[in-house]
Amino acid sequence: MKHRPHSDIPLSASPKECAFVKRSLFLVLSILCACKDSPRGEMEPLPRPAGYQEPAPQPEVKRPPEPVDPSKVLLRWKLAVDSPLALQLEGTPEKGAASAPAPAKKKGKGAKTAPEPGPSSSTALNIVYVLQQPETGDLRLRVIPEGGTPDLGTVSERGFVLDGLDSTTRTLAALMMELPRDRVGPGDKWALGADLVDTAPLGPGFATKKSHLRNSVKLTALTPEGDEQVATLEYDLHESIDGVLTPPQGPSRVHPHGHGKSPLAKKKAEENHDHEHEEETPSGTARDVSTTVTVTGRGEFLVKAGRWRSWQGSLSAKTEGYSPKVPTSATSQVPEGKYALRLTPLDAVPAGLKLEALK
Repeated sequence: MKHRPHSDIPLSASPKECAFVKRSLFLVLSILCACKDSPRGEMEPLPRPAGYQEPAPQPEVKRPPEPVDPSKVLLRWKLAVDSPLALQLEGTPEKGAASAPAPAKKKGKGAKTAPEPGPSSSTALNIVYVLQQPETGDLRLRVIPEGGTPDLGTVSERGFVLDGLDSTTRTLAALMMELPRDRVGPGDKWALGADLVDTAPLGPGFATKKSHLRNSVKLTALTPEGDEQVATLEYDLHESIDGVLTPPQGPSRVHPHGHGKSPLAKKKAEENHDHEHEEETPSGTARDVSTTVTVTGRGEFLVKAGRWRSWQGSLSAKTEGYSPKVPTSATSQVPEGKYALRLTPLDAVPAGLKLEALK
């Protein structure tokens, strides 16, 4: 008796069925064998001759540094680790700095009470800035406003605010501290990384109708003075935004007393006497809102010493149609009013200011 090879083909299968099963098995085996082959396109490494040595790596060719333009300078703050630098910013209210007059009161039925007017004049500014250089890391900037809460931030060597400081303090610090990123020469212009107006506090109900932005600082002169160079910088910044503020929809309570209704309606009203239903109605009418901020100034920066010799200018900020509940929700990112500004280096850190050692 001959041994019958193992097969999945049933004994009762027809010749056609047997042929189909055999072809299927052949196809499966072909696929399995193909999977074991090397992928197409694979290249075999060429055999190296006896005694072959890898070539020595070529030295990296260093590109020569770009020539420095002698007509341009790099403006940076320069401080020693244990030598903090103090500067005082004074803002004197200018004549005509009183707040805008309150709108005339409407007469007649349905007239609304006008909002209370703001302060009669701007408050003088007196802020001390103290820059410190730690042993490692970025510069520390302390901001001490007279009668206010001190603030602490971190700035780069060019005075760009990296961290800390609230909105108004941050904007003023950028105006006084920030220097250009690249080397600059007479006639070069750049922009400051500061926003003078922020409409975020107005919420989604504010729609801008028109806006204008001008952000320019220009180096107008480089003047040698002995071993020092004096860079004269002129500031011209302006930002204004006008739009319409639509108050959000608010609930107004309606008391269903049932007067003049059918008996069924009166009964339903009596059942719900202790309940009130609300329907959405506008809580106010749309009104125009505008904020305008303008800053101009002129400063003399000592290139080798790395600090201001003097800075003076003017600031004007006015908002109409909106009164913030707290200072942090103001649209103007600088104090409201008109000021004559003067930044003066101090010979020493004020005696009442305690500075801990930085590491």
